[in-house]
Amino acid sequence: MQVEQASGLDDMDLVDFLENTPEADAPVTLDDDDQQTSDESSAEDNSDELQDEDSTADDEAQAESEEAKKQQSGLKFKVPVKGEDGADSTIEVDEKELIAGYQRQRDYTKKTQELATREREITQVVGQKFEEGRNHFLREAQFARAAIHHIAGLRSPAEMAQLAQTDPSAYVQEQAREAQVRSVLGEIEQRMQSEQAHQQNSAAQTTQQQAQAAWTELNSKGIDKPKLQKIFQTMKDDYGIADDVLGTILDPKAVMVMRDAAAYRELVKQKGAVTKKVADAPKLPAAKQPIPRNEQLTRKLNGRFASGKAKLNDLAAFIANS
Repeated sequence: MQVEQASGLDDMDLVDFLENTPEADAPVTLDDDDQQTSDESSAEDNSDELQDEDSTADDEAQAESEEAKKQQSGLKFKVPVKGEDGADSTIEVDEKELIAGYQRQRDYTKKTQELATREREITQVVGQKFEEGRNHFLREAQFARAAIHHIAGLRSPAEMAQLAQTDPSAYVQEQAREAQVRSVLGEIEQRMQSEQAHQQNSAAQTTQQQAQAAWTELNSKGIDKPKLQKIFQTMKDDYGIADDVLGTILDPKAVMVMRDAAAYRELVKQKGAVTKKVADAPKLPAAKQPIPRNEQLTRKLNGRFASGKAKLNDLAAFIANS
């Protein structure tokens, strides 16, 4: 009995406890700190998942890029080349070799052009210095010749004839002295003539080289000898430039300017010819004026009445139109 009573008291106490404490039946909730911690943990999990997805996408993109590079690098190109015997042949190269060959050729072309430019500049400088030295020598030779003439005091033929009559011995000595002086003057004169000939040849060679370079550039611009002659003829006819002046023009840029001027002159002439042709063309006939509808109807009715084919409706229309 005591056991049952004790058990009954325990049940009543449990019922009272549940009735007096409703929080026991409420669902379990998290406080603010616990909720924030849970959200942060969830966000970290989501962030890790996104990072994993991004990393996977990057890996896939990188793999595709590498695969594309491999496929592209596997391309072969046929390139014509010359063999050691000079015969033409064709070889296959990949993209890397093709690009490397193009870069080498480009570098070689650039260096060759730079070398040619330096050689041309050096040649011009050396030629200029040599020409300056030659001109200096010619000036000094002319001065020496004039000085020898002045110092030597050479006699005229009349004076030598008189000396031969008055003092034959002095005449012989003077004749020998003059022979030595004239020999020296002859050597100087010969050197001067030689240098002048070299100077003329050098100038002619320089002019020829400039002309060749000018023709090379003009040909690249589409100007050949017939076109150049036509340009020069336009310059003579329209601008009055003489042939001797045109013959000294060696600068391709000046020729290009003259070409543009000649083309402009040609356009002006064509414009005048077209304007004159239009003015001389026969005039078009004047457009016919449209006949009013009432007049057309009147003419039609008059024709029917004149032919005797008019009907009653035609008479009514004639009266209405009148």
